[in-house]
Parts: sequence; C-alpha cells; structure tokens
Amino acid sequence: MKNLEKAIVTDNALSIRIIEAAKKLFMEHGFKGTTTKMIAEEAKVNEATIFRHFKNKEGVFLELSKELTRYSNSKLESVMESELPVEDLLYEFGLGLYRRIVESKGLLIVAIIESKRRSELVTNVTNTLKSIVEVLEKKLESLYIAGKLDKHDFFTISLMYVESLIGLFIVQNRLEGDLIPVEIQRLCRGASKVLAAGLIKRD
Repeated sequence: MKNLEKAIVTDNALSIRIIEAAKKLFMEHGFKGTTTKMIAEEAKVNEATIFRHFKNKEGVFLELSKELTRYSNSKLESVMESELPVEDLLYEFGLGLYRRIVESKGLLIVAIIESKRRSELVTNVTNTLKSIVEVLEKKLESLYIAGKLDKHDFFTISLMYVESLIGLFIVQNRLEGDLIPVEIQRLCRGASKVLAAGLIKRD
C-alpha cells in the first residue's frame, strides 16, 4: 500500500513538473512552436514520460487549459465582498481582472486561438470566462437586493464588462498598444463611472 501511495505521489509530482514546463514554453513559443521534446527537456524528463502521462502535446495543453478554470477567483471575490462605493467596486474589479489576464496572457491567448481547432478547449475557456462573470453578477444582484441598484440584466452587464477587458487585452497585445494607447487605469475608471451611473438607484 505504501509503495502504491509513493508511486501516486511521484506520478503527480512528474505531472506537475511537465505542466509547469509546458506552460512556460507555450507562453514563449505558442502551441505550434512547442514540441514534446522541448517540454521534456524543460521538465528534465524523457518524452516517454510525457506520453505516459498525457499521451501527446495536445493532452498536455488540454490539462494546462483546465488551470484557467481552476485559477482562484479569490482576489476578485475579496473585492466584491468589500463595502466600496459601486463605482470604486467596478473599478477595482476591472483592474483586478485585467491583472489576472496579464498574469496568464500567453496561455489565455493560445487557449482562445487553439479552441477554434480543438472543441474540447472551448469548454475550458468558456468555464473560465463564465466563472469570472458570475463573480460580478452575484455582487450586482446582492446590491440590487440591498436597494442600492435599480433592476437590470446583471448577467449581460457583467458579461459585457468582462469581455470588453479581455478583448482590449487581446487587441493591445496583438497590436502592441498602437490602436488604443491608453493606460488600463483610465479605461477601467471611465468604464466603471459609466456603468455605475446607469446602475445606481436614484431617489
């Protein structure tokens, strides 16, 4: 029994090492530019180990893309639990989300691009975005129940805010800021001001 447990721990450690190595390489070289040989060298394992754990490069990337969904929303949720005014709440949420996107920038972009060719990735990318939208939607609903906001379609509002920031990042990343040369703080502040003005309940 102890030998079996030791083998499982060893296998898990190897899987984690392979995933971390693959993450680094996918972010640097993209999906096409990364090979199982490169991953094996970075993880300091042989290619056979990769094939045994994940079958192929696609298997490694599919597992890695699940991290986007598993990524903790704790920072965003902590902002939502605060008692900040609505405009500041939206601003801090937007800024926190954008920072999260930046942290996983290569991985997120590669996952979105590859999801067009690999339908199994669509679920992982969709679940990631859905979980973020739900954090904001839940907060807006609670503010409405508390009598601070007028009734609106909070899901659509949350979705539009989240997607606008993700879209902005992709545009900025692809065009190196040439299209929209504005700092993210100003954009988040402006967007949160407009949103808050339309949401806050007027006496």
